[in-house]
Amino acid sequence: MKKSNYGNIQKFIEKLKAEGYEDIKLIDTTDGMFVGHREAVFLGLYGSTLLIGRK
Repeated sequence: MKKSNYGNIQKFIEKLKAEGYEDIKLIDTTDGMFVGHREAVFLGLYGSTLLIGRK
């Protein structure tokens, strides 16, 4: 996640934790779980992540 597109993601995660969210994780989707690194670059998904958590 680019800071220029999404701001400071770590600060956002801290805000979510303060609101009661737990187990917040950033999952890299370009490490082979969803797509490989080369495929991610080809598709313009370089740096793609999922933000998950539960309340």
